[in-house]
Amino acid sequence: MIKIKINEVAEILNADVINSINQDKYICGISIDSRKVYESNLFIPIKGMTTNGHSYILDAIRNGAVATLWNKDEPNPPTDIAVLLVDDTVKALQDLALNYRNKLNVKIVGVTGSNGKTSTKDITASILSQRFKTQKTMGNYNTEIGVPFTLLSLDEDCEAAVIEMGMERKGEIDFLTRLVQPDVGIITSVGLVHIDNFPSIEEIAKAKLEIVNGIKDDGLFIYFGDDPLIQNTVKDTEIKGSIRRQTFGFNEDNILYLKSFYENLDGINFKVSDGRFDELHADMLGKHQSLNSMAAILGALELGMTPDEIRLGLLEIEKTGLRNEIIKINKCTILNDCYKSNPVSINAALDIFELFESNKKIVVLGDMLGYREMSHDMHYNVGKDLATHNIDELVTIGQEAKFMAKGAKENTNIKNIKEFDTKEEATEYLKKYLKDDCSILIKGSRFLKLEYIANTLKDLEGN
Repeated sequence: MIKIKINEVAEILNADVINSINQDKYICGISIDSRKVYESNLFIPIKGMTTNGHSYILDAIRNGAVATLWNKDEPNPPTDIAVLLVDDTVKALQDLALNYRNKLNVKIVGVTGSNGKTSTKDITASILSQRFKTQKTMGNYNTEIGVPFTLLSLDEDCEAAVIEMGMERKGEIDFLTRLVQPDVGIITSVGLVHIDNFPSIEEIAKAKLEIVNGIKDDGLFIYFGDDPLIQNTVKDTEIKGSIRRQTFGFNEDNILYLKSFYENLDGINFKVSDGRFDELHADMLGKHQSLNSMAAILGALELGMTPDEIRLGLLEIEKTGLRNEIIKINKCTILNDCYKSNPVSINAALDIFELFESNKKIVVLGDMLGYREMSHDMHYNVGKDLATHNIDELVTIGQEAKFMAKGAKENTNIKNIKEFDTKEEATEYLKKYLKDDCSILIKGSRFLKLEYIANTLKDLEGN
């Protein structure tokens, strides 16, 4: 994490200092959450739509903050720690992160994509950690606030980092990639995610391609080569001539492609076109994880990793939570995959669910958010497409998900379809299956927090 004197932070940010207490004292790390402040942190209060971090300054001080940034237009700055006055604490956070990034001697892999970016981050970090001191984006810190926080959390002796970059609007990836300055940039996929902020999927693709704007000279750009939309967008995007390009996918015209694949509940086994590798194994589920692995392999090879290091890294992946978690409760097995939801990720989860063997298979689907006027059709088509999967019962949660139920009723042979307005109602209904030989898939948008279902059912184990 960043370690720097208070007066040096003030100089970097051109900030006015009031209560100039212990300006020569070092801050060690930053926090944007008063509940997560540690001794000697710099507290950076963020003013959001519903919460103003400035209101929690006393909590931050009690927890050990030695200094705080403070918006000039906010009243009542504290008097017992150093206060650095700035026009905008978010902008100051970003400026401080850029300054720190420029001082680090670290190789960075930047990852974005509509689906697969978090798994690719986790896989890449696991591989790089076989040789380098490696850090990665934790949780979902992939925004215009989360990415600078991640950069400032890197240790001064960090040798390799994998930074995830999320996107909700045009220009966001451009900003983040120029902040991160990756040596390797990866686009895992382009899909209809956050379409409410874009006029078309073509515009989403253009926004994802902004990642090339920050890749270092002589760096490497890696992308999914099977998608014509990505291929065409790459052709239409001005990319610095010094940046090299490599692709991965299923098709043989990619630099790295899949030669064989099989899976069970212990993970995936696959072979790739690079003859230096024997069969590889990863403790992850889903054929899409072979694609994410190939993107990670290309990035790792670029940074000098050996085939043996890559093989070992694939065996030791530390996975981010709420993605394809398997939970056993008596005879019931839950596939908890509720970090996000869109048609592509639902289909991937359903493919994994096919591996589960039980007397009854129940799919729980919540609203997919962010599709504007397309929402009803998108949800209906998800329900319609359930006809291609082995499902005994469908449970939907939310108003938009009712259109999934409608699509399933009109196009599938699913015997039992239940619709609920809330996750609490659905949980109460699902309790009766805990002692049955059954499997339950739970999938919904992050906003719904459907992990509540699995956590509540787990708490009932043995009752």
